Parts: sequence; structure tokens; C-alpha cells
Amino acid sequence: MRQALRVTTVFVIGILEVACFTVALVTWNTPGAEFGWNLGRDALTVTSVEPNLPAARAGIVPGDKIVYATMPVLGRIDALLAESVYPGATISFRVVHDGIERQVTMQAESFPSISAPANVAYAFGGLALGLVGLALVAFRPSAMTWGFAAVAPTLIFPEALYIWSERAPLEQAFAFHILLSILYALQLLGVIVFACRFPTDSPAGFAKTVSHVAAPISAAALAVYWYIDYAVFISNVAPPHWTLLLNDYAATILGAILALVAMFSNYAAQQRINRSRLVPVIAAFVVLNVSIAVEQIVSEVSSNPAGVGATYFFFAVSAALLATAIAYGVVRHRVIDVNFIISRTLVYTILTVFVVAVFSLIEYVFGKLLEHQGVATFLEIAAAVGLGLSLNVLHGRLDNFIDRTIFRKRHLAETRLERASETLPHATSSDFVHEMLVAEPVDALQLASAAVFRRNGTGFRRESAAGWSPGDAAELEENDHLVARLRAELQPLSISEVRWPRENVPGGVAAPLYAVPIASGHSLAAFALYGGHAGGEDLDPDERRSLRALAAGAALAYDHLTAEELKRTIDELRGENEALRRSQELLVDKVLKRLE
Repeated sequence: MRQALRVTTVFVIGILEVACFTVALVTWNTPGAEFGWNLGRDALTVTSVEPNLPAARAGIVPGDKIVYATMPVLGRIDALLAESVYPGATISFRVVHDGIERQVTMQAESFPSISAPANVAYAFGGLALGLVGLALVAFRPSAMTWGFAAVAPTLIFPEALYIWSERAPLEQAFAFHILLSILYALQLLGVIVFACRFPTDSPAGFAKTVSHVAAPISAAALAVYWYIDYAVFISNVAPPHWTLLLNDYAATILGAILALVAMFSNYAAQQRINRSRLVPVIAAFVVLNVSIAVEQIVSEVSSNPAGVGATYFFFAVSAALLATAIAYGVVRHRVIDVNFIISRTLVYTILTVFVVAVFSLIEYVFGKLLEHQGVATFLEIAAAVGLGLSLNVLHGRLDNFIDRTIFRKRHLAETRLERASETLPHATSSDFVHEMLVAEPVDALQLASAAVFRRNGTGFRRESAAGWSPGDAAELEENDHLVARLRAELQPLSISEVRWPRENVPGGVAAPLYAVPIASGHSLAAFALYGGHAGGEDLDPDERRSLRALAAGAALAYDHLTAEELKRTIDELRGENEALRRSQELLVDKVLKRLE
């Protein structure tokens, strides 16, 4: 049910994002317009007026105060929400200059030509960010990937929708901005959550603190957004200056600062060898958050159309840059590991296309061109039987081909572990077995930790480990929760499935995730504990299968070593028995000689 709900949600959001992108492209040349002024934090005092624009031509100068109750909603949207209006939009209101109140009228003027390419860049940047985010949610659902996916929806909303809301009835326009407020609050939450959890989905250091306040901050921001929407659309009283201060700076700039600090905190907690993989994503994230802050500041303090359009364009490019960095990191560096699912998706897609192509070709050639429908039907039945019998073979070969070509590094790692599992039964010492169980997976799969525990009297002693410190558990009792589960079932298990309240085991990316029993004679002889990848990614199903095969090889090795030990014991006992028999014969001979 959860998976179906997730897939449905991803599908619906994806359809909406593509629809918004389509509208944005169709209306890409829809010009925005403005009046050329800015209001202060009190929502009443004019702070700047751009020369040669409508506000200046209406005689408005800095220091003038508007009469808020006379300001129409369209003017409030422009002044308080920093949104552009449609060209030719006209507003009339009263303004106080040097104690004298007068009526002024302004007609909005179109932005310069930079707004059109900025709209296109915004659409492509938002779509790229949205599709990458939804793909990550589909492949690796987690708080981190959901957070990343929440950044995009507000970016894809086309300018035409804002223009529509300005001409729509008041109730519809108010509802539209209430929805926008929710999406902006979710965006703020998503940015902070993603930053706190990237790349392992586990916050570290100061990021833990930030992650705890992400939801309250976003909820507070939403309350402020809604209050300002109420003041713009319903009330005749200007919102308090502190609400506008929070709306314009705290919710965006403070959120960006918290996100950057959290991400750098996680970066500092990573092992040095993994940091280079994170640099492109972190750099792009920094650029995105800086562009958010710059765009917000410029839109609030300046009414220059060229400057506002340039920062708008810069932000759109930075969104596309972050999407590219994430996609590159996923494919090239496994920053977020989705290779297994991508490879299987490719396999099933190619098989599906192949099957459809075979039947389509048969139907077209024999059914349409040659007009032999009976022959076409017969061949389709034959093809169905043939494909049914050979599908497993085709699937295996195609799977192997894709792994060897597109995911070569993982294929080589799996091949190496397969050879190691074939080598283990020929081991001549237990130390070699323990080394192979630890060193080979850690080196081949780049795991953060691995450890082998072997039965020792009434418990299990750690024989070999990587990523475990000297202070971590060296022995585990038979009554340990994890050990008892492994002894009872003799089946591999994810450690998250069992209650295992231990503090003396590695934490962070080195925390054990997968336990693999090694059985000998239908009893637990040993078990191996494996952590995730050094970059924080979990083990995929193929990697877990390789570890199980390695454990099976180790079980054969233990049986072989036990058999060899029994053989040596038997040979020793036979030697001792032969020596005793000879001693007995010598003794009998001596006794007989004395009797003679």
C-alpha cells in the first residue's frame, strides 16, 4: 500500500510538473510588468523609485506614504509579494506627500527582453530539478530524497499562472496564493531536510539540531505567509513590519544559511576519501542558496527591471546546475545509490520494447503487407511460446551485458566476490577465511565496515574486522538479540528488522546493516556483519546476494577445515593406537620370554 501510494504521488506530481513546464514553454514570451517602486517593511513607506517608470511618472518619491486601505489588491501583490503584474495593469490609490494626501494612478510597464529567456531558463531549471527529485524518490524513497523533490514545484509554476491569478476573481486569486504559500513552506522544509540528510539520509553534527527545527521553522513560515496573504487580499490594515521582515528575509535567507551550515556539517562528518565525491553537489547547492538570497534581496531593495530579471535568470540556471550535479553524482559517483534499480529498469524496458517490436513486426509484415492474417496469428503464437521459453535466458544475458557495459565497476566487484566465494572452500586456515569475509567485500564494494564473529565456547568472538575500533564489541553472547535470531533462523537479515540495543558497535556510515550467518552442521558457526558503502548508500539486492554467496563459501570452508581437523585427529589417534598395539606386542613378547 505504501509503495502504491508513493508511486501514485510521484506520478501525479510528475504530471503536474510536466503540465506546468508545457504551459511555461507555450507562454514563454508572456511579458511581466511592474510599476517601478519598492515599499519599506511597514508596507506603507516608499523606499525607492526607479526613474522613467510609472511610479516616477506619477510623481511618487521616496518617503511618500500610501493609504493602505485605498491600495487595490493588484498593487499590494506587486508591492508586498514582489510579484510582477500583467502589462497595462492600472491601479489608483491615495498617497501622502509632505502631509498632503492625493490620488495617483499608475499603469504597469513591461519588463525588458531579458524576462523571456529568464522564463525559459526557469522552466527548464525547475523541470530538471523536479524530474531528478522525483526519480530519486521513486528509486530511493527517504526523507532526504523527498526533501529534494519538494524544492521544485514552485520553480515550475509558469508566469502565466501568476498573471491569471491577478485577473481572476478575488476568491480564486486568494486560494491560488494560499496554495503557493503551502508550496513555498514545503520548499523551505525540503531545502533544510535535504541539506541536513545529504548524502547518507542521516544528519550528523550540527545538522542533527537543524533537522529538529526544520518542521517548526517551515510551519512558522507558512503561518507568516498566510497572514500576509490575508493582509493583501482581505484586510484593509497593513501587515506588521516584523511579518514582512520574516517573509522577505528570515524565511528565505535564514533558511538558506541553515541549509548551508547543515550541509557543511555533514560534509565535515564524512570520511576524507568520500568528500571529493560530494563537492560538485555541495558547490551547486551553495550556488542555488546564494542565488535564492541574492534574488530575494534584489527584488526587495531594487525596482530596476534589468537587475531583477538578471537575478531571476541566475536563480533558474543555478537550479538546473544543482539538478545536473545530483544526476551526475548519482550515475558517476553513487552519491545516492540507484544503480541497481536503474540497471533493472533498463533490462525490463529493453525486454518490453523487444517483445512489443517482435509482435508488431510480425503483425505488420504478415498481417498488413502480405495480408496473411492466419500466418501472422500462427507466428505470433510461435513467437509467444519461444519468448516464454527463452525469456529467463534473455533476461540473464541482457542483465549481464548492461552490468558489464554501463555499470562495469559494480560488475567487476560482483565478479571478484564470486571468485572469492569459489576460492573459500579450498582455504587451509580459518584466518584466511576471516580475511576473505572482511577484506574482499570492503575492498570490492567499498564498504564502510565489516566484521566476522566465530563461535568461541558459549559466545562469539570477533576474529577480523574493518571499520571497527578497538573499543567496539569484541565478543557477543549467545543470548544477544541478534545472535539468538541468527541461531534460530540461520537466515540473513537486515539488522533494522531486529531489536539490537547495542552501543559498542560502529555508528554513522559504518553502522552494521546486514547480518549473514555462516552455518556448519545445521548450527551457527559464525556470522558476518556488513555496513553500507563508504559514501553512506545501503547495500542493493545484488550486493547482498554476493555477500550471501561469500558466506556460503565460508560455510564450506569451515566444513572443509573441520573435516581436515577430524582427519588429523583420526590419523593421530590411529598413530597412537598403532604405537599402543606395538607396545602391547613388545610387552607380551617380554612376558613370554620370561615364562620360558
